[in-house]
Amino acid sequence: MKLSIHELAAKELLDAVKWYNQLQDGLGKRFQDMVVLQVGKIRKNPEWFPRESKDILKAYIPKFPYKILYSVEGDSVVIWAIAHMHRKPWYWQSRIR
Repeated sequence: MKLSIHELAAKELLDAVKWYNQLQDGLGKRFQDMVVLQVGKIRKNPEWFPRESKDILKAYIPKFPYKILYSVEGDSVVIWAIAHMHRKPWYWQSRIR
């Protein structure tokens, strides 16, 4: 499967990695590794994860309060957000075409 990531989702990832690294050395890397692991699972079997809404699926990031919100469009996966689960629900919806 092809993969694309919305520019604001990429920024969310970088911001979270930076924030976690400020909390504890190496914690940002662990967060990033978990995101990469989940993205790999999404690419292999995108329909396996639960739905957030009709067209959006979600993959939780183990050990962190984040989820990856994405859609499947033909043979592509589009990541719309790497969202903290306790902040501003649905803020990312305006990103979707």
